[in-house]
Amino acid sequence: MQRKILWVLSGLVSALLLANLLLGLMTRGAISRIQSVQAQVSNGSQMEMVLRNLSIRLAMAGEKDTAFQEILKKHELNVKLESKTDGKSNP
Repeated sequence: MQRKILWVLSGLVSALLLANLLLGLMTRGAISRIQSVQAQVSNGSQMEMVLRNLSIRLAMAGEKDTAFQEILKKHELNVKLESKTDGKSNP
């Protein structure tokens, strides 16, 4: 009788250890996915500034270069600068 209880308890402990191992592996995978998403989110603000600067440069080039203006119109890209006058000339 005591041997049966010992075998049942050892089987139960083994099953719990395997479950713990599987949960640990699943947690590790979830953590790596969360870190990947967090890295993308943190890069979002940097990308926003880069895209904003790029759109400003496109608008400036579109105002000065007629060939570039035609290319923008051909691809249906309407880029306009906001009219902000602060007394400084653009280089």
